[in-house]
Amino acid sequence: MYRRTRAEKRLAISAIGLALVLACVTSASGQTTEGDTFKMTLNGSFGVSYEDSFGSNTDSNHGLGMVANGTLDGYYYNPNFLAFQVRPYYDRSATDSESQSITRGSGVDSSIRVFGGSHFPGLISYGKDFSSDSEFSIAGVPSVLGNSSGTTFSIGWGALFDGLPKLYANYQVTDSTSTLLDTTSQSKSLSKNFNLSSNYDLAGFILNGNLNHYNTDFQSPSFLTAAAISDTSSNTNYSVTANRLLPLSGSLGLGWSRTTSENGSSDSSTDSYTASASFVPWRRLAVSESFNYTTNLIAALAQSLGGGNISPFLNNGSNSNAMYMDTVATLLMGNGLDLSAYLNHRIEHFQGSNIEDTQFGGSFNFRKANHFLGFLYFSVGLVDTATQEGNSGAGLIANLGMTHKFGLWETSADFSYSQDVQTLLALVTTSNYNFGGTLRRKINPETYWSASFRESRSGLTSQQGNNNSSESFTTSLSWKKHAFSGSYSRSIGAALLSANGTLTATPLGSIISNEFLTFDARSFGVNASTLLFRRVTVSGGYAKVSSDTLQQSLGTYNHGDHYYARLDLRLRKLLIQSGFDRAIQQASVVPGGPQVVNTFFVSLSRWFKLF
Repeated sequence: MYRRTRAEKRLAISAIGLALVLACVTSASGQTTEGDTFKMTLNGSFGVSYEDSFGSNTDSNHGLGMVANGTLDGYYYNPNFLAFQVRPYYDRSATDSESQSITRGSGVDSSIRVFGGSHFPGLISYGKDFSSDSEFSIAGVPSVLGNSSGTTFSIGWGALFDGLPKLYANYQVTDSTSTLLDTTSQSKSLSKNFNLSSNYDLAGFILNGNLNHYNTDFQSPSFLTAAAISDTSSNTNYSVTANRLLPLSGSLGLGWSRTTSENGSSDSSTDSYTASASFVPWRRLAVSESFNYTTNLIAALAQSLGGGNISPFLNNGSNSNAMYMDTVATLLMGNGLDLSAYLNHRIEHFQGSNIEDTQFGGSFNFRKANHFLGFLYFSVGLVDTATQEGNSGAGLIANLGMTHKFGLWETSADFSYSQDVQTLLALVTTSNYNFGGTLRRKINPETYWSASFRESRSGLTSQQGNNNSSESFTTSLSWKKHAFSGSYSRSIGAALLSANGTLTATPLGSIISNEFLTFDARSFGVNASTLLFRRVTVSGGYAKVSSDTLQQSLGTYNHGDHYYARLDLRLRKLLIQSGFDRAIQQASVVPGGPQVVNTFFVSLSRWFKLF
C-alpha cells in the first residue's frame, strides 16, 4: 500500500496551515487590511480521521490524521493587479467515471495572476498531488492498480503593446511517478517545456511565429514494457505562418516549420513548407487548393500521431520526403444538400523507393433537421487511385448520423467508414470504421435509464494483423434515491512509446519504429448508491482491470480487482465518512503471487465559511 512520506504530509499540512493562518489574520483585521486593498475569501471543510491498512506484504499500519478541503482566494489592491487562489486538500475522495473506483488524494493547487489588463500580464501556478487506489491507463483504458504522485509548475508572461508584435512566453515543468500496488516497481517521467509565440498584423498579413522546446526524461516500468526502458530526449519546433484575405471571399496561407529531435540513440529533423488558397467565386461554390512538402516523411507522420512530441524510438527517416497537392471544390445545392469533388496528388521518396499516385473522387452530403426527422445527416463518396503501375482500385467513404426523440425515448447514433483514402504514407492502404450511439428513457417521473456504446477499428490491409480497435459500453439507472451504473471498455492493437513514456496507439508501429509493442487492455466496473433517511448515502462498487503487452519476444500481463464500500452521513455542516477498500493486483514481473491491500478509514469534518 502506498505510504505518504513525512515530506508529503508536511506539504499538505503546510498548505492547509497557510490557508488557516491567512484566514485568521484577515479575520482579526476585519477581513481587510491596508485601507481595504487586501481582500480574501475562505471556505472548506476540516476534520480528523482514523485509517488502518494491511496487506499481503505489510502488517497493520494505523493512526490518526486529518482531512481538509478548502479554497482560499483573494486579491491585493485590485483583481487585475494581483489575484491569487490556493486550494489545499488532504484525503479528498473522487469517483473515476471509467470504472467507478474511489481515488483518495492529498495535495495543493495554487495560482497567482499579476498585472492583468496591463502590457505585461503574468500567471504563476503550482500543483502537487498524491493519489492512492489509482489506476494507470493503457490507450485510455484503466489497466493497472497502484498509486501515483505528480508536480506541475508553470510560469507565463506576455508583452502586449499597440502597434508592436504581441509576445507570449511560457515555461512549465512536470514530473510524475506511478507505483505498482504494494511494490517498488515504478514509472517516472520529467518534462520541461518552453514556448515562445508572437503575432502581428503587417500590410494586411496576419503573421504568427512560434518556438517550442520540449525536454523529457522517462523510465517506463517493467509491468508495462516487460523490460524497463529509460530515455532522455528533446524536441525543438520553429514555425512561421502568414495569412491574408483575398478577393472573392478568399484567403491565402503560407507556412514553414522545422522540427529537430535529439535522443541517446539517434537524431532527426524535418522541414515542412505549406501553401493554401481558397476562393468563393459564387455564393454556392467554394474552391480550395493546398500544397505541402516535408523533408522527413517518417518524422512528420510520428509527429502527427504523438501530438507534436516525437517519440525517441522513431526510425531515422532522413532518407524520406514527400510532396502533396490537394484541390477541393464544394457546391451547395440547397435544402441541406451539397456536392464535393477533390483531386489529390502525392510524390514520395521512402527507403529508396519512389512512389507517386493521384486520387480523385467525389461525394454528396445531406444535413436536415425538422420535427419529423429530428436531425439527420449522411454522406457517401467514391475515390479512385492511380499509380505509376496503373489503377489500384476504388475506395469508399460513408457517414451517417441521426438524433431523434420517439415519445419518451431519446436516441442518437452515427456510423462512418472509409477505405483507400489518402494518408501521409502512400505505400499502405488504410481502412477504418467506427459507430456508436446513445439511448435514454424516462420510464416514469422518478426513474431514468441510459446506455451508450462506441466501437472503432482501423487497419492496414497491406499488413495483416497490425490494426487497432477499441470498444466501450456504459449504462446507468436511477430510481428515486437509488442509482446503478456499469461500464466496460477494451482497446487492442499496436502502440509506440511517446516522448513522455506513455503508450500512443497506432497501427503503423512496425513502419515507423522497431520499438513498438502490441497490447490488449480491458476494464469492467459496476457501482451502486442509495440515499437513506435524507442524510445517509451508502455506495459501493467493483472494478476489474487487466492488460497484456508484448514487445518482440518479451511479454507481461497484469490483472487487478478493486472493491470499495462507503458511507456518508451529513448533519447540517457536519460530515461523517467511513469506507473500506480492497485492492488485489497480480503482475507477471512481480514474484510471490497477487498483492493484496486492505484499507479502512473513518473521518469527522465540518464545513466552514470564515469570510
